[in-house]
Amino acid sequence: MKYIDPHVHMVSRTTDDYDSLALTGCVALSEPAFWSGYDRFSADAFVDYFEHITSFEPARAKPYGIQHYTWLCLNPKEGEDRALTKEVLQIIPTYLDRPTVLGIGEIGLNRVTRNEMDTFLEHVDMAVEHDQMILIHTPHLEDKFKGTQHIVDALASDSRIQP
Repeated sequence: MKYIDPHVHMVSRTTDDYDSLALTGCVALSEPAFWSGYDRFSADAFVDYFEHITSFEPARAKPYGIQHYTWLCLNPKEGEDRALTKEVLQIIPTYLDRPTVLGIGEIGLNRVTRNEMDTFLEHVDMAVEHDQMILIHTPHLEDKFKGTQHIVDALASDSRIQP
């Protein structure tokens, strides 16, 4: 049976993982941008990361017969740094026309702070401006429903977004 893996972070995997995916029937996958386990402290680190997931990973997947697609964003955890956020949000549009980019994501909230919400809404604005899909990350909280409700409420109050 052939399948698509909708959420996998291949940047942190080996080529053996591509081989295993191919052996089990994976023909395509989607890699959301994610927090790499540490905060990136410069926009240049994001340029390197975006280059990796838009160029290197699709080429690495190809010999295994897997199409690699990706989403681009600044992770909610990194949205606390407002200066870095503004720099990275200026970079993302330069990658949106690449053939393997699906849209803006994995955007959302982590601890549901004001800075995270501002970053989330700026990502949404960018997606609307560039006619991009979004992939949403639900908060890492004990009460995921409450955090998710904040996201839904923010989207519902935006008149530019049509269901």
